[in-house]
Amino acid sequence: MSRFVAPGLSRRGLLGGMLLLAGRGSGAATRRIAALDWVSAQNLMALGVAPLAMPELDLYRHVVVEPGPGAATRELGLRAEPNFELLASLKPDLQVYTAEMAALLPKLGRISPTLRFDPYPPGGAPDLWLAGRDALLRLGSALGRAPAAEAYARACAEELDRWRERMRGYDGRPVYVATILDGRRMLVFGRGSLFQSVLDRYGVTNAWDGPTSRFGHLTVSVDQLLRRPEARLLAVGNDTPQHLLRVLRTPVIASLPFSRAGRVSIVPNVLFYGGLPPARRFARLAAEALGRRDDGEGRP
Repeated sequence: MSRFVAPGLSRRGLLGGMLLLAGRGSGAATRRIAALDWVSAQNLMALGVAPLAMPELDLYRHVVVEPGPGAATRELGLRAEPNFELLASLKPDLQVYTAEMAALLPKLGRISPTLRFDPYPPGGAPDLWLAGRDALLRLGSALGRAPAAEAYARACAEELDRWRERMRGYDGRPVYVATILDGRRMLVFGRGSLFQSVLDRYGVTNAWDGPTSRFGHLTVSVDQLLRRPEARLLAVGNDTPQHLLRVLRTPVIASLPFSRAGRVSIVPNVLFYGGLPPARRFARLAAEALGRRDDGEGRP
C-alpha cells in the first residue's frame, strides 16, 4: 500500500487506508472509491470497480470511450478543478489519483485516504504496455482485487495474440500514427508513446523517428511527414468524420504521398496515455485498420 500513497498523506490517513484495505479484502468492488482523473477511472473499471465519482463523464465517454462508466457514477466536475464539496458529501472510502493531481493532496487528504496510481514510472519506461500492466497488477493487489487484475492482464495478452495473427496481412510499410489537428498540423506519436508499445508488438515500424515529449508525442507541421514517402498514415480520432475527411482533402495534406496513394486509415478516439486499458483499445483498432490486405481501405 505504501508505494501508492503520496507523501502528502497524513499518518492518520495512511493508517486509515491500510485498515480499510485490510478489513474489506475481497469486497473491494463494492467500496466507495472516487477516481480523481480519467487514468485512475479506466484502471479501476478494468478491475471491475465502478468509481463512485469521476470528472467530466460526458467528455470521457466521447474521448476515452472504454471501459465505460455506469449510470451510478457521479459527475465530479473538471479534471483540473474537482467539486470538493460534492466529493466530501459523497464520503468516499478512498480516492485514487495520478501524479498530475498531486497539488490537490492537502484538500483531498481532508476528505478521505488517498491512493496514488501512475502507470508511468518517474524515470520513464522502455515499454509502456508492460509498465501499464505492472501498475494495474499493483493497483489490484492494493485494493484486494489481484485476481481481477491478473484476469484483465491475461485477457489483454490473449487478445493481442489474436490481433497479431490478423496483422500478418499487413504489407510491412512504416506507419505514421497521428491525430490530425488541422490542415497543416498533426500530433504525431513516436518513441515513448503508448501507441509505440503496440506497434512494437506487431512488428510494425513507426515512420516517425524524431523527438517526442514525455508521453511520446509531438505537434509537427504536416510537411515533416514527407520523410518517409512510402509510409501509411493511421489517423487516430474521428470526432466528426465529415470534418476529418474535409481536412484530409485540404491541399497540403492531400498532396502527401500517403494521401495520394490512398494509404490512410482512420480509427476512433483512443486516449494516448493511461496504461493497459487504452493500450488494449488501440491494439484492437490498429489491427482492424492495418490488418487489411488492400490499400483501398481507409481512402479519404
